[in-house]
Amino acid sequence: MVDVCYLVPGVGLPTKEKQRRERVANDLTPSHVDVTVVEAEGPGPTSIESAVEEYWCVVGSMQTAHEVESAFDALVIGCFGDPGIRALRELLDIPVVGPAETTIHTAAMVADRFTWLTILDETVPMSHEQAHEHHLSERCVSVRSVDAPVEEIDHCDDDLVERMVTEGRAAVEEDGAEALFPGCMSLSFAQRNDEIEERVGVPFLDPASLALEQAATWARHGVSQSPKTYPAPKFEKLEGLLGDAPGAAADDD
Repeated sequence: MVDVCYLVPGVGLPTKEKQRRERVANDLTPSHVDVTVVEAEGPGPTSIESAVEEYWCVVGSMQTAHEVESAFDALVIGCFGDPGIRALRELLDIPVVGPAETTIHTAAMVADRFTWLTILDETVPMSHEQAHEHHLSERCVSVRSVDAPVEEIDHCDDDLVERMVTEGRAAVEEDGAEALFPGCMSLSFAQRNDEIEERVGVPFLDPASLALEQAATWARHGVSQSPKTYPAPKFEKLEGLLGDAPGAAADDD
């Protein structure tokens, strides 16, 4: 069995929604994978729609990831912004997977040009920045907003699906996109992806399934982040962040 932690940054995820996402996550993965949804410690934002909120959530994510690491074989960051991915990879020995990184590179493998459907006009610049960070700006032909604040998505109702289809078709017909994906894990977990793909006529990638499968595959094959690229921090300096960090004594030997 491969145990995967799906770590939700921020606070305030309703219990029923947490349970639903855990059911969906386990439906998306093979029977040898067990996914547990873990909410990061607070304080933190109730949703992540800005760089300020991304940075705010990282401390709680690091603290929680450190606490639960021994119970899991891999960790998926439960936000499409991949907040804190470098810090988490430095902190943990188990593989850390970001949904955005996984999805963007998958899009570049299945298509020459892709479009990113983000939640708000305000998150368009952040999306372009992520594409640039992954050296795929030229392949990302557009980022289009579907006007959907995270806390109002509510399982992706029919009106939101219509907006996603409208923007997706425009991306294909006007921008030349050959693949699409939703830049939000709440949109992904709504699981309307197959329906949208059929209507837009190009691959519509599911970040949740891709990231969870990536994490499970890495764990199963013993793949993790390189300590040369992501060197471990000096744990003796992190007592204020992590408490009595067990890595401190090992570092002193």
